[in-house]
Amino acid sequence: MRKAKKAQNTQAVVFKRAYGVTFNTFKKMSAILQKEFEVLHQKGGKPPKLTVEDKLYITLKYLREYRTMDRIATEYGVCKGTICLTVRWVENALTKSGVFTLPDKKAPKKKSASVG
Repeated sequence: MRKAKKAQNTQAVVFKRAYGVTFNTFKKMSAILQKEFEVLHQKGGKPPKLTVEDKLYITLKYLREYRTMDRIATEYGVCKGTICLTVRWVENALTKSGVFTLPDKKAPKKKSASVG
């Protein structure tokens, strides 16, 4: 029983290290994005190449690792513009929900106290 619990905790740590959020937070984000996606695609249309979870993984990778959109696009087999639109859509949808917020890009960063 201890090994199973340790494996579960290890997987949770690895997931958080890779994407910057816990798996529970990821699921909450995914649910919000799925609702937003359904609202946008009520009338149907061509199915997208990227799933909602793919879009969330892409955004978290982009924000966590600072990888270029070209590299991510190559990995997922789409163009750079698709990655740009995806990141913007995910950020806007999560911010619009009111559950998650992003720091203001124009706000000045607080200086840390220097040691010494």
